[in-house]
Amino acid sequence: MRTLQYTWYLLLLLCCWPWATACAQSPTYSPAQLERVAKLSELYGHIKFFHPYLGYKRINWDSAFAQAAPLVAQAQTDPETVAAIGQLLAVLRDDATTARLVAPRSKAAPAAAADSVRVYFAPDSVLVLQTNGYTGAEDYEGMIEKVGAFTQRLPRARAVLLDLRGSRPLTDEQVGGFSYGMNYVGLLRLLSTQPLITAATRLRNHSGFAPEEGSTSGGYWSGFYIRAGETTAPRQAARNRPLAILVNKNAVLTAGLLALGNHPHVRLYSSEPLSDAQVVRPVAFSFSPTIVVDFRTAELLGADGSLGLSGVSLLPAGTRREAAAAYVLAQLRVPAAARPVTSRSAALPPPPPPATYPTATYPALGYRLLAGAKIWSVIHYFHAYKDLMPTSWDTALRTSLGELASASDSAGYALAVARFYRHLQDGHGAIAAPAVVRYVGQGSVPVDVRFIENKPVITRIFGAAQQVKDLQVGDIITEINGEQVAARIARLAAIQPASNEWTRLNYLRWRLLRAPVGTPIRIGLRGADNRERTVTLTALPGSQLTPPPDTTAVFRLLPGNIGYADMGRLQTKDVAAMFAAFNATKAIIFDMRSYPNGTAWAIAPYLTDRKNVVGAKFFRYAPNEPDMATGDSDHATQKYFFEQLLPPNTGQPVYRGKTLMLIDERTQSQAEHSGLFFEAANGTTFIGSPTAGANGDVTNFFIPGGIRLSFSGHDVRHADGRQLQQTGLQPTVLVRPTIRGIRRGQDEVLARALRYASTRK
Repeated sequence: MRTLQYTWYLLLLLCCWPWATACAQSPTYSPAQLERVAKLSELYGHIKFFHPYLGYKRINWDSAFAQAAPLVAQAQTDPETVAAIGQLLAVLRDDATTARLVAPRSKAAPAAAADSVRVYFAPDSVLVLQTNGYTGAEDYEGMIEKVGAFTQRLPRARAVLLDLRGSRPLTDEQVGGFSYGMNYVGLLRLLSTQPLITAATRLRNHSGFAPEEGSTSGGYWSGFYIRAGETTAPRQAARNRPLAILVNKNAVLTAGLLALGNHPHVRLYSSEPLSDAQVVRPVAFSFSPTIVVDFRTAELLGADGSLGLSGVSLLPAGTRREAAAAYVLAQLRVPAAARPVTSRSAALPPPPPPATYPTATYPALGYRLLAGAKIWSVIHYFHAYKDLMPTSWDTALRTSLGELASASDSAGYALAVARFYRHLQDGHGAIAAPAVVRYVGQGSVPVDVRFIENKPVITRIFGAAQQVKDLQVGDIITEINGEQVAARIARLAAIQPASNEWTRLNYLRWRLLRAPVGTPIRIGLRGADNRERTVTLTALPGSQLTPPPDTTAVFRLLPGNIGYADMGRLQTKDVAAMFAAFNATKAIIFDMRSYPNGTAWAIAPYLTDRKNVVGAKFFRYAPNEPDMATGDSDHATQKYFFEQLLPPNTGQPVYRGKTLMLIDERTQSQAEHSGLFFEAANGTTFIGSPTAGANGDVTNFFIPGGIRLSFSGHDVRHADGRQLQQTGLQPTVLVRPTIRGIRRGQDEVLARALRYASTRK
């Protein structure tokens, strides 16, 4: 009987094993778990962009996060959470970057005299300042009194010993109190007649987000900067007495004390190996009310260009704590030997390449969580328009981490990414994901669809007769493969980033009739007769969906002596000939309902001969420190600003007629920027409907699953500072196509522009 029971249990276990594995890979996280992973994601970004080691050392920070994130989510207690975070931080090999539990505040016990800071004379007139356990150091007034008493005895001292060793890690209050006391009294300025020159520090900074693939016109870059040390003059009463400074890992070792150690009459000793972690104070990140993560943002840079701590002598091995002071006092009686002068520059190799990820389109759990962390971090620090997001980016992270964790396949993962990225409200927020392409479909039919009067309307048919059988220009699409068009639009809109809703519909027109190549597409239509019908076509590959080339003249004269230029086809080489042909015209219409070819820079000098005309204003994020709530600074980061001037007129004949520009939701990015130039040059009039509202040199990055994401790196504005993003260029004359006009083959926007050019009405 037991054998049968065991066999049944084993079979049940084997049958459930695949399910159990899948559940482990796609868990449903509780709000508390999501909060822990979200805070770890924020920490990931702060360290990724500001820990100096990650700017030049080959450290696989992303992989370490992918391994640690599930452990942080699963942790049951604070110590387990600290251990999981510690696994992530360990890859940095940096004792200045650690996770710790916040000790509960308790009433301090009365300090024993032997444990408090002491000032006394040792034999041979050696004045000693001994910190012992730094008990009482958090008392600022008390420390001023102690250090003041020390300085009052200095004139009677032959030599000085600063025994700054601590017996346990210090609190921020103890470090602050002791440092404040020394600075307030000016102790270090009395211990040397030479100026104190503290070491410089090297930190990371960024100017926009350098793309992970290809190049960008934004000129974004990342690098390092050096923050110079400070020079402090000695006090008039200063003397060069033999001075020894004794420290350990629990000592308060300030930049001033380290600088003092470089003077010939001073010797700096440590009872254990040290790093620069005590001098370069870390940033404290509040992971939770009970956990703090300290991480470095700087590294010490010596006068000779060397990195890290130097000039500290180790006590002989085996020196007992109580014997260390005696050893150092004995060394004070020995004349100091000359110190060798070295020169070794800090190596700064090229930055490590962007992280690479496993190739699977359905990444493992940790890498799915990494995707959320990287998206949040890059956008938090570098998206030019993050302040325009209509929803909280922090809240979106927490929602998306849950979706990323529970995604059970590549499609679920990619769609979770898309829903997260939609919060950008940026038309440059493109998502290149194979799984999204499969979800939408790669095939379509050879027609153009536009939203006219808020309805999807076939506006052009360009396929062979058999490919577009029974379709007519002006047909309204009501259904696709049994799905009502409103439901299909809502489903696709949920994964489509855009700067505004009218442009989101413009993007969706390319996806509306998508289906797998070779499969039937059943399209429900309502024609001009208002009757419903269904047409079934076959989804063709993209190679068969290219419309025939436009054979009309790129620029030509229209009735009423009005010039017209198709900006989607006009090339820079055509500009001079165009203005020569239009020299005597009443007006020029620039048709910008497409994407131009960089012609604005050639056209602008023909529109004005004024000097130093601002064409647009640019802002980009240029962070050089973590952007998080700390002290008086609440989420503040730096921006880089510049004004872009129009190319100067170098002898071009200035066109004095009226200029008009046709715009609609297809006018985006460089097309909108051309509008800024023309507006600034001569006040060009915009006719049509609001543009896409997406401008700002695009940059990109990758996340696991082979997904490439892009976004606007520059906040581009009108010359007078008005917002362009999301609002778009606004028409002086508002006119939109109608379904009736489409069916009649009329270009109502161009017709309205012709009337305005002739009547100014």
